[in-house]
Amino acid sequence: MASNCWVRTRGATRLAAPMRVLALIQKLPSPAHDGYNLRTAAYLPRLAARHTVALAAFDRGAIESELEQSLAALRRLPERRPPPQSILARAFGALSPDELHDRDPAIEAAIGVFAREFQPDVVWSVGWRMLPYALQIEGVPVLADVVDEGVREAWLACRSRPTPRRFAHLVRVWRFERRHFPRAARVLFVSDQDARITCRVAPRTQCAVLPNGVNVQHFAPDGSAQDPDLLVFEGAMSHVPNAEAVQFFARKVLPRIRAQRPAANLLVVGRDPAPELLELAGPDPRTSGIRFTGFVDDVRPHVRRAAVFVSPMVSGAGLKNKVLQAWALGKAVVATSISTGGLFARSGEDLVVADGAEAFAAACLELLADPARSARLGAAGRRAVCERFSWDRAAAGLEEELAAARSGAPSRGPL
Repeated sequence: MASNCWVRTRGATRLAAPMRVLALIQKLPSPAHDGYNLRTAAYLPRLAARHTVALAAFDRGAIESELEQSLAALRRLPERRPPPQSILARAFGALSPDELHDRDPAIEAAIGVFAREFQPDVVWSVGWRMLPYALQIEGVPVLADVVDEGVREAWLACRSRPTPRRFAHLVRVWRFERRHFPRAARVLFVSDQDARITCRVAPRTQCAVLPNGVNVQHFAPDGSAQDPDLLVFEGAMSHVPNAEAVQFFARKVLPRIRAQRPAANLLVVGRDPAPELLELAGPDPRTSGIRFTGFVDDVRPHVRRAAVFVSPMVSGAGLKNKVLQAWALGKAVVATSISTGGLFARSGEDLVVADGAEAFAAACLELLADPARSARLGAAGRRAVCERFSWDRAAAGLEEELAAARSGAPSRGPL
């Protein structure tokens, strides 16, 4: 394999020839309430419309009947709890990449049988957990759709709050990437930054970049009235980078904003906020300026009310679906640099990039004070999504990468 080689996929110029694709996913695609399920729920029906697709997934979540009927086969895999280990065994395995995700020999055997029955041309493995299973299928190339690079995220977490557990996790992630990524025919990321890091961590890896998409018909402005003092953040609060973003904003950014604009408030839209997050709102959200919705069936009405959408991420990796959705809804966005990987965004034109509490607060205050500029930014973001981030365009790029993995074509280098 070529070294330090990656390519950004912009969408196929011609459709790939029909293939037999075995999809391995960590959970069934419904409900699509997180980035992983949004991705699989968007890609699976589009692949099944043009290719013969068999799906193996852990039996979590659900699958819509229309999608299930479009599949050549569906195998639900039972999950098990990790077996108990002695203190000595845990100590010896503390830095092992095999301890990153519990590997079940019975699941590995079941996937092997399913693959032999289906006889795929290529395996599409989505997420880190499925990759070791996919690589055990003999004679079939693997497109490892790992989405996000993990070493940088683990390093940022370790640097922000060093603990033995976080250091051990960093080592496991680093060793996992070096062991497994080079064995895949292609490794697919959603941002250039993640691909570049993997090229340094595991230089024999064939990397490719394909940004996520967004349903621009579903996420669209509807003329709803907005609150001129409302800032909105959206994301699953059980995801550590989202929780850290809210803590950073609540403790360091929002007080600066409210010092100049006392009516400004933050609405956090997302399920499973931990007690320590809810404490940020205090006994009276009016005085703290923070409210949490918890789980909602539909994030759109909440985001549409925002004067400004904020993405104050201080950790994490990959492309932020929350920003794509806010763009599609025509919202002005203030985001940290970490939030903009894979967006190809232009600060001041599509959104405002601001790092550090003082700069982030200043950017929010400027947009809150200038609704006309906010409207222009929101319209520019909407155009960017419609032109560059539709799911149809992304699905064509995925087909291109599956065909490249099948043929063994090397990455072409940066476009």
